Amino acid sequence: MPLFLRLTALTCGLFLLILLQASGYIPPPVPLPPPEIEIQTEWSPEELQKPPNIIILLSEAFWDITQIKSLQFSEDPAPMFHALQEKFTHGTLLSPMFGGGTANVELEVLTGHSMRFFPEDSTPYEQYIKQPTASLASLLAGQGYKTTAISPFYHWFFNSSEVYKHLGFSRFISLEYFNPDEYVGPYIGDHAVVRRIIEETERNPGPDFIFANTMENHYHYWPGKFKKNHIEVKGNMSNAVTGIAETYAQGLSGADRALQELIMHFSRVKEPTIIVFFGDHLPSLEKLLVYKESKYISGEDDPDFLEKMHNTPVVVWSNYLPKEAKEELHMSPSFLGPYILNLAKRPGSPYTDFLSDLYRKMPVLPPKTYYEAMNIDVNLVQQYEDRQKAILELEKQAAASSGSSSVAGVDAAASGDGVAGSDGADSGDGSSATGMTGAAGSSTSGAASGSDASYATVGNGATGGDGSSATATGSSTRGAADSSSDASNSSVDTGATGGATKGTPPFILGYGEPLIERVSPDTLTVGGDVFGRSQLTVHGGRYGLGSTVFINGEPQQTTWQSESSLSVNLPKALTTSAATLDFQVRVLDSKNRVLAASRIVKVPVLEKKH
Repeated sequence: MPLFLRLTALTCGLFLLILLQASGYIPPPVPLPPPEIEIQTEWSPEELQKPPNIIILLSEAFWDITQIKSLQFSEDPAPMFHALQEKFTHGTLLSPMFGGGTANVELEVLTGHSMRFFPEDSTPYEQYIKQPTASLASLLAGQGYKTTAISPFYHWFFNSSEVYKHLGFSRFISLEYFNPDEYVGPYIGDHAVVRRIIEETERNPGPDFIFANTMENHYHYWPGKFKKNHIEVKGNMSNAVTGIAETYAQGLSGADRALQELIMHFSRVKEPTIIVFFGDHLPSLEKLLVYKESKYISGEDDPDFLEKMHNTPVVVWSNYLPKEAKEELHMSPSFLGPYILNLAKRPGSPYTDFLSDLYRKMPVLPPKTYYEAMNIDVNLVQQYEDRQKAILELEKQAAASSGSSSVAGVDAAASGDGVAGSDGADSGDGSSATGMTGAAGSSTSGAASGSDASYATVGNGATGGDGSSATATGSSTRGAADSSSDASNSSVDTGATGGATKGTPPFILGYGEPLIERVSPDTLTVGGDVFGRSQLTVHGGRYGLGSTVFINGEPQQTTWQSESSLSVNLPKALTTSAATLDFQVRVLDSKNRVLAASRIVKVPVLEKKH
């Protein structure tokens, strides 16, 4: 090519690049490889006899926005999900919620109880789950499963730490135990949740039951939520509303990539595993703006509002079940738990058996106004409601009769007008037991005779904090706690960490007590350096967002460096004279309550050598 033409092409290319940068154009990222969903493992008959890992991932506001046919997308925002739909069991859940209320959908999946039988606008996690309550977690804990809940939001939100303990989980990893560098937009990224799912299964040799939810694609969806959007949406909508759709599609892409990472990992793991991935509710998309402008619905009075706005996607993948077992699902979330138990060939309880049978007769339970149109048998609904109320009442009575909240959950085998049995055991010592699990070998609740006592014994469960150290990098400064709070109290908030009955796995919030392995430097100098400064690094683990260094019982401005190190700049007042400083790492929540505390390490302050 002549020199003149080469120079002309180069000039045009540079000019085009300047124009694209000025317009805010963001080139698409390097595309992911095609989804890998083929099973990589060969199984022996003995391996297939092992209880499978059961992982349930609730993806915040996950919905297939490509169902809006009037919109065009520059790329598929959920290629992994769509690939799974083609080859594995999938379908929809008729969510009782829209635009919010994740905890209520959780309740249905974990307990089998239906939100249709609670007061409208109620949140049972906050109002009704005040005592040990039978759930998938308590049932599987009684079969030797380690049970873990993961949620990248505050441990106190929806009373989650207490609720998960009541439901039978042995560990709950909440926001305070995630890292400052794991945010994607205003919330923790879905990748960070998947990372912890994988970690928990890797450190437990036995079967795992993990229930996790995500936050990356949580409301809001206004443009600018994420640093970059690489999915362009076109449609007959205003620019502002198109921006909302693009923001949601970007978050959907993050959820799909996390799903792909999870599937790819377990496709290579030599442990039978079932993964259930679903959306809890449709996103509001800012007061229905996207739905209405795209003509997906006419408004809240749309005759198909329930069908279009309450059916959320679900997909079920496993690395060991035969492909011919693929099914098309359409159910209420309250039937999902019993379905999973049957799929995993795990023993159920009288209640889950009842729900399994009911699912075959009545797969979905809509609002009452839809009973006639959907041919709902009101007698079946009444049986369901009676049994749910009886179980909740028995659990409440059992806890009251024990004089504490330590009694195990009741599993009522109600039929018609009576209740025939209960599951679980009273721990008897005022400490907190979990769900249907109680002291090994015990099966009395004080409310009804045991009907399923063989599931009341407890497996290995979780152990204390492991103090493991990873190599995450990045930094984030955490403000010192309000001195008027109880953060200066060295005792750990037992409401968050809980006690445990002898023979029952303890309930552990996060990773238990943080560890201090060493402090560097191991001595300080009176007055600090020539500028009066003293910096100190605490080494140990496992440190996260809530980890805060305390000196002599007072919180300090702490900088997170990694899961194994924290740094702090000491106020000059602490090093004005020779003394010994007491260092401790405490895990604080957003209300400055102490969730866990390390041992105290003493660091001397010495006179300068002349």
